[in-house]
Amino acid sequence: MQELRNSELPDFIVKSTLGVSFIAAVVLTPFAFLSFFQDRYFLGITILLILTFCSMNVWFGLQNRYHNSLNLFGALLLTVTTALALYQLGIKGSYWASVAVLSFYFILPEKQAWIINAIFVAAITPIALYVLEPQVAFRFFATLLAISLFAFTSTREIYKQNYLLTEQSITDILTGLYNRALLQSSLENAIHQNDRLGTDMTILMLDIDHFKAINDQFGHDIGDSVLKATGEFLNNAFRASDMVFRVGGEEFLALMLNTDINNALKIAEKIRKEFVQLPLIPNHIVTISIGISHLKPDMDWKQWMKQGDENLYKAKSNGRNKVVA
Repeated sequence: MQELRNSELPDFIVKSTLGVSFIAAVVLTPFAFLSFFQDRYFLGITILLILTFCSMNVWFGLQNRYHNSLNLFGALLLTVTTALALYQLGIKGSYWASVAVLSFYFILPEKQAWIINAIFVAAITPIALYVLEPQVAFRFFATLLAISLFAFTSTREIYKQNYLLTEQSITDILTGLYNRALLQSSLENAIHQNDRLGTDMTILMLDIDHFKAINDQFGHDIGDSVLKATGEFLNNAFRASDMVFRVGGEEFLALMLNTDINNALKIAEKIRKEFVQLPLIPNHIVTISIGISHLKPDMDWKQWMKQGDENLYKAKSNGRNKVVA
């Protein structure tokens, strides 16, 4: 059973899956008994399967976990049950179709919800045409389509807002780089990857030299423009797979995946030399100092950063505009 990390999902999907599953379990329970009482055993069994699916989702949701394959199975099971209810009960069974369409968008990631919704409509439409009068079938289809589009537009906006809020929470406003919110988890993930695969991991601690003097001499507006330009420079200086953070003030950290100490030294020296050439302040040279820390066995993320900080301090103490590993 495929379990997705919450970081791979919009927050509302994990929470809404719990809520939808709990409500569905409460509402569907009497209908399961009613189906058996009316000798509709196959329908009753499918409803019991849905109840089992909902109970599992509630259990996982209470643990803040989300299983994608479980929800895909549940969506397909709901499609079969709705089709069966429509076939056996006619117009009364069609009422559940609208609920099913809505639920897809609240228990599945966006693209999967589109696909399951298309499968659902394709499966339900011919049955509706067979068991319902043409005018009723047309109204049923129009209502189903309208609700589907309503659910799509609503959840699309939720996804957009969730994305914007997530970006704002992890991004430094001035530089556009990552802020400290993701730093610990990113370093820990790199350590786990190193433990599993033995992949080289290196961080660069970077600090703008004499930044306080820049603020004092040229003003905070110029200081902010230097920070912003530094963020743009660093964002372009590393690979897309690397992560660059502003960890505070004029200090930055770059997490370089699959990079050994020798390559890290070459990259750091290249960055140091190119940074000096940036026209950050007219008639004034701005430099950067860099401390390198290569991940060693049994290091935790704090020790890893501490080694980088120590090397950065050495670069500062040795005259600045230097790289120390």
